[in-house]
Amino acid sequence: MRAEVTSALGRYLLTIADDELILGYRDSEWTGIAPLVEEDVAFSSLAQDEIGHARLYYMLAADLLATDADELALGREPDDYYHATVLETRTTPKYDASGAHRGGGDWARAVARRFLYDLFDDLRTEALLRSSYAPLAGAVQKIRREEQYHLRHGVAWWRALASADGEARVRLEGALVALWPGLLGLFEDAPGEDLLVSEGLLPHRTADLRDAWLERVQGHCDAAGLPFPSERTGAGWSIAVPPEVGGRQGRHGPAWTELYDDMTMVRRLEPEAVW
Repeated sequence: MRAEVTSALGRYLLTIADDELILGYRDSEWTGIAPLVEEDVAFSSLAQDEIGHARLYYMLAADLLATDADELALGREPDDYYHATVLETRTTPKYDASGAHRGGGDWARAVARRFLYDLFDDLRTEALLRSSYAPLAGAVQKIRREEQYHLRHGVAWWRALASADGEARVRLEGALVALWPGLLGLFEDAPGEDLLVSEGLLPHRTADLRDAWLERVQGHCDAAGLPFPSERTGAGWSIAVPPEVGGRQGRHGPAWTELYDDMTMVRRLEPEAVW
């Protein structure tokens, strides 16, 4: 594999790994405070799965970039992470040092983000099964077996919140609107994707998954009687809001600064430690 192709593939794998790590970390913050005891266990398990998937992708990237998975996961600078910005925001309640509640806490938003991300990730991993890079195709085959349970969980909660009376449904509708620009940002291409497609390492670009995702999301909205934030226009789609992009280039918001500091705190205390 030529050096430029190796570099582009390693960079692309970081994009996927970062998505999985950041969503897994944010969702793990619901441990102990989810609305039901059963869901406390389930959501924590989903978060753990995502972090495990991130580790697989980091290991693949490390082989290409001559480093190790832990360094990639926790040792980079903040602007060297390439996750979509929608994944970095907090959905759990926030408290100050005295224990006083300082806002936040939206279970409907957490459910909507995870489910709609999982619909995107299902399309992405389905495409990656056709990658000519055998280690990636093999890893994705294993990952997809677990992700099917994630989708079932998401569908169940989506329907439950949509069919509820009062605040639960209102919050789900509000979450869909608030998340929409960031969700569209999932389809921002990573640098080098055109090269990877031409080399056969990717079947197509990330941006090419968008229309199939919109169709799936519209189906779930229609089935639940939820307003859909975009409209079909002939063979395409009319997108009323601009996508929130920049994450794939390492540009993130204030929520990322807080999360990065929390996530890397222990490693930064003793970077050379052997655990």
